[in-house]
Amino acid sequence: RESTSYRIHDLKISNSATEGEVWRWNLIDQPHRRLLNTAVGCVGLLRSSTPGSVIIAAESAILTTSMINPGGNPNSPMPDFATGPSVLCNRPDQMSTTRPNDGRVDRFGNFVVGMYNQYHRAGATTGENNAGLFRLNSSTLQWEEILDYRFRVSNCICFSPDCKTMYFGDTPTRAVYAFDYSPDGPLTNRRLVWTMPSDMPGGPDGAQIDSNGNLWIAVTGANRVVQLDPSNGQIEMIVHLDANPTSLTFGGPELDELFITTRAPNGGGLYRVKMPYGVKGLPEPEFRLGTPYV
Repeated sequence: RESTSYRIHDLKISNSATEGEVWRWNLIDQPHRRLLNTAVGCVGLLRSSTPGSVIIAAESAILTTSMINPGGNPNSPMPDFATGPSVLCNRPDQMSTTRPNDGRVDRFGNFVVGMYNQYHRAGATTGENNAGLFRLNSSTLQWEEILDYRFRVSNCICFSPDCKTMYFGDTPTRAVYAFDYSPDGPLTNRRLVWTMPSDMPGGPDGAQIDSNGNLWIAVTGANRVVQLDPSNGQIEMIVHLDANPTSLTFGGPELDELFITTRAPNGGGLYRVKMPYGVKGLPEPEFRLGTPYV
């Protein structure tokens, strides 16, 4: 099956990751952003008494901030240059050749963050597998490296509905793997889910799981998002775009809309695609700061 996407023309994003921008949008009013003065790898929801709180894996450190003004009015956005953010802890490693890239909060409330070789195409560490995959424990704020090998570009981090499986891909290898996942230990039992066909350009970027356990992958360089059956790697659905997708997630009141970020030479955009009947996402977990998982 193929699905046609459409663009939300009012939202223009220009290289927001490296420019240190985090955006918030309630699907009704104009979107707004926070400027953090550091490159942003990934963002997760943060369980907090302060509404609109997020946790951010940034190049400088792991940060927390709120996207709305004190008082909790969701229609009162925080100004671009508001006070903050706050430093929660150090990033997983302090190598100048890497920075946080892809990541997601697991369903136990911990933050899983993959790193990125900043010079994997050219420079001091060209082609080197020097990036690691780490998990920030929400109760101890201690990092644990959970993958027993290094890579270049972390992507496709997402979890099955029961959180017993984690998906991961090193973009230059053009392959996506599944692992057995537990909040108490490293990833185990690696198995191949999908290798991109030779006639498809680009590489796997951000990914997400729907409520049926199917895997959705933004294939950057190929102008499409693919839905896979992770049990056999078969493509079940394709969403075609007129730009290169970078990541995606489900949203909307019924979680039946797919939101896709893209990149382009003059800045990326945000797309929204209504899903076919029966295809929905799952609520995004929150980082449970100071709370042991259950």
